[in-house]
Amino acid sequence: MLKPILFILLSTFTVADANLLQSNSIDIEIKTDDGKSKVMSVGRNLDRRCKEVPIANHSFWSEGYASKDVPDVCKSTFVTTSGQLSPMKIDDDVETFGELEVLEFIEEMQEDENMLLIDTRKPLWFEYRTIPSAVNIPFEYIIKPKHFKKEFKEAFQRLGVRGTKKAYDFSKAKTIVLFCNASWCGQSPAMINSLLSFGYPPQKIKWYRGGMASWLGLNMSSTRP
Repeated sequence: MLKPILFILLSTFTVADANLLQSNSIDIEIKTDDGKSKVMSVGRNLDRRCKEVPIANHSFWSEGYASKDVPDVCKSTFVTTSGQLSPMKIDDDVETFGELEVLEFIEEMQEDENMLLIDTRKPLWFEYRTIPSAVNIPFEYIIKPKHFKKEFKEAFQRLGVRGTKKAYDFSKAKTIVLFCNASWCGQSPAMINSLLSFGYPPQKIKWYRGGMASWLGLNMSSTRP
């Protein structure tokens, strides 16, 4: 399994930063279990032909799918009728992220061990495909602590939480971004709500609402741990 080298909280995200992230990939270093390093570029993988496709109704919305005139390499189709839609905000103090904010977080995380990108899905989903640099903490470990006592304890230690349920210490809690399959997936929202109920600082929790469906739908880099 690949383990990310963690990353540094930088300054305010500006329009210039956003344009830079859209135009260029970011390079991150990942370590394997045998200690070897691997550099991976994370960004939007666009074929030159896709940049030439006109943005118009007939090309984008032909019977619910991309027009037959759009090259196959430029088409992305995902399930959009599953689960239950989530609101844009889970909590007033929990920030909702889009793709550019996730990219910025990944870039900053390389130099800051107190930042963590978390795939909250079950291991089989994580192992099939995930966002580069993400670690897997299945949502069940947090929402069902009585059933997953060992995993819950290890997860809280990984998040920088000290103490026990009677006196959790969140002073060293990490800043985290959580995601699951899509805006219709309830796993990351459930985990976030459980963390909040334990007392995890909401300002240290970020939610990537779009999840893997939005990430892959925009042809962003992915990896198989």
